[in-house]
Amino acid sequence: MNLAHRAILVSLLSVSGCAATPPPDILPAVSPVDPTLGIRPTHHHPVIVDYHPRQPVEPQNWRKLNDDLSPAKTGAGT
Repeated sequence: MNLAHRAILVSLLSVSGCAATPPPDILPAVSPVDPTLGIRPTHHHPVIVDYHPRQPVEPQNWRKLNDDLSPAKTGAGT
């Protein structure tokens, strides 16, 4: 790259920096520190509403447990 190409590149980059539009305003229209806004209402949502305590148990016969929990009757599929 010769000197003429570099000079053109530098001039184009400097001009394009001046011609760029400013970034859009991303801040809210009102300031969060404005005392005239007041306080927004909050709601309490408990996290452990459906909590059911569980205790460890001894291992049991898994076939019997499956049969007890199955919606089908024993032997219906065989």
